[in-house]
Amino acid sequence: MTALQIIYAITLMVLFGTGYCFPQSNNTGQTMSTPISNIQLDNTTPVYLDKSDPIFISINARTVADLKQRTDTASAENKLIAVKLRTLTEEKQTQLEAIFAQAIINYTSQTRGEFMLHFKEVAEKDPKDIAEEYDFRVQNLGSDKYAAEYWEDGLAVNSEENALAWAQELVKRQESDKISPDIKGIVQEVKIKYEDVRNSVKAGKQERYTKVLALLYVQEKNGFITFRDPYQELFNFVIK
Repeated sequence: MTALQIIYAITLMVLFGTGYCFPQSNNTGQTMSTPISNIQLDNTTPVYLDKSDPIFISINARTVADLKQRTDTASAENKLIAVKLRTLTEEKQTQLEAIFAQAIINYTSQTRGEFMLHFKEVAEKDPKDIAEEYDFRVQNLGSDKYAAEYWEDGLAVNSEENALAWAQELVKRQESDKISPDIKGIVQEVKIKYEDVRNSVKAGKQERYTKVLALLYVQEKNGFITFRDPYQELFNFVIK
């Protein structure tokens, strides 16, 4: 399975809560015709809106709601798509993979950044945690297009508090697997890893902020700001 196919499968699970079996042709060494390496990013120096700009304020006020709506596996639309996905013929599955690959290229090229795997991660977070762990920016892409960007704060996400929370989660997972966890050992190991990242950031060895999500918004002729769903072409193909 190629990296793009793995992303594809994860995306279907995130959006629709459904597994996916690749067509037989992909099990014989053939791969999606459009590799991730084909994505061409625009290296133009980015221009960001001021946080007091009305367009920034408008986009900032709605991005989380847009994410939650798209990742809601219980929504009527996503349930319908999940059902239809399970009934696709092998030919249709292959076509859908090609559409997905092209959608990644088109969307990432426009937003100049990642958008795929952090959808649900951000959508499920509490607004307070989002404000603390991400720096939200809006890039002016020109032609009335804007990229809403989430930049993860390496210091915030690797805090001692988060280290302890993750250690507790690892302990719970081992307990659920009927494994007797070394609680002190797990906590100590996680705390050291998180501290190492913080120290690396403070020492200037790695950037503090990393862009992990970029969403496309367009200002229409009537002035309204609309969200352009990266997966819309997939939905259109499945439900048509």
